[in-house]
Amino acid sequence: MKSKKSLLIVSALAIVAFFSAFVSPAGGEGFEIYVDNKLCIQKFNTDMKQVTNLQLNASNANSELKVRFYHCGLTGKNRSLSLKNAQNQLLKQWQFNNSDVKNFAVTVPVKEILALQQKAGNATLYLYYSSKEASAGRLLTGIVRKDRVSPAAK
Repeated sequence: MKSKKSLLIVSALAIVAFFSAFVSPAGGEGFEIYVDNKLCIQKFNTDMKQVTNLQLNASNANSELKVRFYHCGLTGKNRSLSLKNAQNQLLKQWQFNNSDVKNFAVTVPVKEILALQQKAGNATLYLYYSSKEASAGRLLTGIVRKDRVSPAAK
């Protein structure tokens, strides 16, 4: 009888441990960056502290860059994407309408990013996301020319 009870407890603990491995912690946030619906960068929770560069070039000029940012499973309000240079100067800001449905995606034309990058002497530019829920802004990625890779992108 005692071994049956012990086996039941061990089995229950194993099942709980197994399924908890597939659940993200509550309150998490994260983002995904797509170029023409191709996932390029995906970061969640503590992984967001590590910045990964996104490589673009002229062949992407007719593409769309889509950012999906998740606030604990909710869509942010008063969302914007900002492009800044290394001196933290704002080069461009895109504002997005609030949505009543779970529309996590915000989209900008890649040609606008490439034009701003060219004006900046093809320097690395930095893409930030901000919203009512993340008012300080979150650095998402550095954007570099495909033919010019910085050490952070390796």
